[in-house]
Amino acid sequence: MQSPSLCCRVSADRGRMGKIAALLGAGLLGFLSACGGGGMSSSSQTSSTAATTPVQVNLGDAPADWMLAFSMNISSMSLVGSKGTVNVTSASTPVEMIHRMGTMEPIALVPAQQGTYTGASITIASCNVSYLDPNTKAMVQKTIQGPINATIQFASPATLGSTPLAFNFDLDLENSVTMDNTGNFNLSPMFHISVGPQGTGSANGGFNGGVQQMMGVVSGTSSTSFTMTPLQATNSFTFTVNSATQFLGNISKMSMMGMGMGVLVSGTLQPDGTLLATSVRSRMNSGGMMGGGIVTEVIGQPATELTLVMQNGAGASVMSSYLSQSITVDVASNTEFEIDDDRVDLKSVPFTPLFDASNLYAGQSVLPISESGMKVSGMMGSIAGTITASDIRLQEQGFRGTTDTALTPATAASFVLTLNPQSAFATLTGTNKILVYQQTGTNLENSTAIAAGATLRVHGLLFRNAGQWTLVASTIAAS
Repeated sequence: MQSPSLCCRVSADRGRMGKIAALLGAGLLGFLSACGGGGMSSSSQTSSTAATTPVQVNLGDAPADWMLAFSMNISSMSLVGSKGTVNVTSASTPVEMIHRMGTMEPIALVPAQQGTYTGASITIASCNVSYLDPNTKAMVQKTIQGPINATIQFASPATLGSTPLAFNFDLDLENSVTMDNTGNFNLSPMFHISVGPQGTGSANGGFNGGVQQMMGVVSGTSSTSFTMTPLQATNSFTFTVNSATQFLGNISKMSMMGMGMGVLVSGTLQPDGTLLATSVRSRMNSGGMMGGGIVTEVIGQPATELTLVMQNGAGASVMSSYLSQSITVDVASNTEFEIDDDRVDLKSVPFTPLFDASNLYAGQSVLPISESGMKVSGMMGSIAGTITASDIRLQEQGFRGTTDTALTPATAASFVLTLNPQSAFATLTGTNKILVYQQTGTNLENSTAIAAGATLRVHGLLFRNAGQWTLVASTIAAS
């Protein structure tokens, strides 16, 4: 975590809780669902004339790597301050956590009265978890019904002045689920909190106001800015652009952006509280959809069809209920394949990174894009529906494991990351070893050396090279 770090104390009061009737390996299991929409939040503080400063509220995941997807429906969230509370959301907000493994994503950017903040409260309406049965390797989906109320007390107050802050809520999934003596699983949310000042934010620095490829649909444009609406956030976000903003994919300039277009946006929180887009990528026009997640099955060689567990999505036909569900992706002879290397340096690696219909594997994170919506056939079983991919993009994903080599910032190196043998990746692929390449531009969180044997969170692009799982890292952090 970036400094200053705030530990927290969480108490959770559960209302009705659904039962989880499955047993996972040696005893880890359970969680989360999705439903919802957005809604701009507002401040409910003592004086309407008091000075306010924007705060960015982020959610991330301290990993529970046995899960394939973990989605929850947040019905309310607020920051508690010395002068009142700030409503982050009071409307149903769906969020999926596994694709946030080792990183942070904004769920809101709201004005807050200047002063000190001592805690937060969150109500989770319901939760869904998708995981692989370690024996049959079949996907299992379970639901926990809420409401689940979490009261979070910061270890020390966070002071908001005129500089925008990012409030980071890192949900520790591994330690938030317990199993009772009857085999049922309970959720008691545990959050690690940090607050990052604007100024060091970058596309690689989500803890301090950086935005890393936020997915959404364009809902407004002007000559110097655009507004995009994510599925997994409480409000829309407006980004300004300048001469340094990169436009990628099927757009090359601001004037090509249109309503309903699907975009992936990276950017930074500015001193005045606005968001500046550093890169904007689009491959989906109005009427289409995107649906990112982990591939669980590939049919054909070259691939003609794949199944993935949906962790994110955008488009007119995308519903929050798709999160944590499986979707089928049809691969055609004219489907285009791309590698999303916006944040990953693939130059000078000692292998050729390949991603196409013949180099697509279960265990990889991909973003299929369709020119039309989801074909739904009654939501039977665990399959939400089918899309026909015009484009499939290899996207970054996160892992947790131990390194066999010491790591130094700004140095090119390689190491073997050893995962938990009960992780979803190990269950899918039959191995818990990944060869990781650190580039000179790879972001080592806190810019400090990491000792051999340390537990890491690694984010990057995953390839299969000569039978070896190989990842080129964008971000590495001590866990």
